[in-house]
Amino acid sequence: MDRLSGRCPPVTAKRLVGRPGSPGRATGAARIVRGPDEFAAVRPGDVLVCRISDPAWTPLFGVISAVVTEVGGVLSHAAIVAREVGIPTVLAVPGATTELTNDTLVTVDGTTGHVLVHRS
Repeated sequence: MDRLSGRCPPVTAKRLVGRPGSPGRATGAARIVRGPDEFAAVRPGDVLVCRISDPAWTPLFGVISAVVTEVGGVLSHAAIVAREVGIPTVLAVPGATTELTNDTLVTVDGTTGHVLVHRS
């Protein structure tokens, strides 16, 4: 809030759009993961951002708050596992791993297919 005018500055946020994969909404720090060698960087509550996942990625789904992928549909690995564990997922987001950066705060809406990128 601006102390002189008493007004809040405009919220600046970017929205990425993909396909809904698992319903719900979660906010957390984006964690770009390109392969298994980067699994150790994932922290509890992170939003997993990846190109695609496969069964080797399943253990991550126990600690993350949401998933964003560049590739996939409702029958993809990420969507199926996310629905099983109840975490929001947005699929087929073009350029997600390059548009987002690690530790950027994002809100994933798996019901609408939107990813809101919060700017500080």
